Amino acid sequence: MELARENPQRGDQGAPNGNAPEQYLLIDFSIENKTNIRFDIDEIRVKLSDKKLSKATNAQTIELTPALVLEHGKTFKHGYRNVIVVKKMTFPNDKLLTIEMTEQQISGRNISLNIDYEDVLSADSFNTALLEEE
Repeated sequence: MELARENPQRGDQGAPNGNAPEQYLLIDFSIENKTNIRFDIDEIRVKLSDKKLSKATNAQTIELTPALVLEHGKTFKHGYRNVIVVKKMTFPNDKLLTIEMTEQQISGRNISLNIDYEDVLSADSFNTALLEEE
């Protein structure tokens, strides 16, 4: 899994679509299916949720709407790769950014990818020269 965040020193130059590229987080992730059973994707969800849950506490989960999901493939047998774009955000260390993929079938296989805030802070940035228009 790779996270790419925009370079905060770049300034407010806008992208061709009018949105400043540094306003987004790009989450590039891969999944390997080690079974012989094809995974049929029902939905991909992005959530911000509590890291630790005690029995007496209510869990707070916030569903995030991605600005873009690159691939809308609905099935894979061995490997899957996608890029999800979400609005730039900060969140406390006791929260996790989670990408959850669920299957359509009754078996209900779930794949969850938990991303700590420290991983977001240490993510790769785009080279500013690549983002500049000529």
